[in-house]
Amino acid sequence: MRLRPIIAFLSLLLLGGLAASAQAQMKLGLHSDRTTYLLYEPLVAHLTIENQAGFDLLFQDSAEHAWLTFLITRADHSLVLPDRKIAGKDLKLAAGESVNLDIDITPLYAMRETGPYKVQAVVDVGGREYISEPMQFSLVNGHRVWTDTRSVDGSPRTYSLMRFAPTMKGTYLYLRVEDSAQNLVYANVLLGEIVDLEVPEILFDNAGQVHILQLAGNGVYRYTRADAAGTVVSQSVYDSINQNVPHLFRDTGGILVNGGRQENDATRRERLSDNQSRVTAPKSGEPTGPFSPDVRPPRAQSVPTN
Repeated sequence: MRLRPIIAFLSLLLLGGLAASAQAQMKLGLHSDRTTYLLYEPLVAHLTIENQAGFDLLFQDSAEHAWLTFLITRADHSLVLPDRKIAGKDLKLAAGESVNLDIDITPLYAMRETGPYKVQAVVDVGGREYISEPMQFSLVNGHRVWTDTRSVDGSPRTYSLMRFAPTMKGTYLYLRVEDSAQNLVYANVLLGEIVDLEVPEILFDNAGQVHILQLAGNGVYRYTRADAAGTVVSQSVYDSINQNVPHLFRDTGGILVNGGRQENDATRRERLSDNQSRVTAPKSGEPTGPFSPDVRPPRAQSVPTN
């Protein structure tokens, strides 16, 4: 009879050892570029997966769920529900190999409230789940410097310019387009830097496109034209010359920039809205685009197969 407690104790030790061995088969790392984000802006999670099992691992979706998901909780420990599935490709990692994945989680999960969040990556391999250490971040509203509601296709669509300083290095301007009647966020796109306390110029043309002129620096202005859904159509940079400051001007042919000097293509500054993902409120179950894995070869200290 005295052997039973000993056997039970040894069984717990064995199970604990097996669990530790399973966790050691894969190393997960999760981080983001910063800890504070504007509500609805792209939030890219950088996930690193390293195969420490000593044999090849195959990552693929099953009929029930995807091999990669995220566990996101609010400050009150309530779970954030997914809006769409991650459309990831099958992935094979040889022993010792690692892969880096960049996933924008904003359109994937219903993060529609400001406040602190915690996210963990969940990787399923052959029915066994591996969970990363938590990554902390916060969503904030920013400062709304301008807003206007217009009818588009019979539904009210709200356009807003949001000012947000993600770091101490600068303040940035974002264009947000929402349809509250349909509970949709069409866009939350970065337009570029803006000088503090400056109010941009905004005009709509007859086609419903929005034109924005913002002071981006000392005598430097950034002009943006976006369509009715908030997609940036074009951007250009103007310099004020001899106090000739550029302004938006409504002409019979549309909206023009009057004054200043436009930088030519040879000297044009990098467009700050390049590579900015358009964030929308997805339909339930709709997949997002596939991520591109960056597979790295095995390191010298990979686990042996014996």
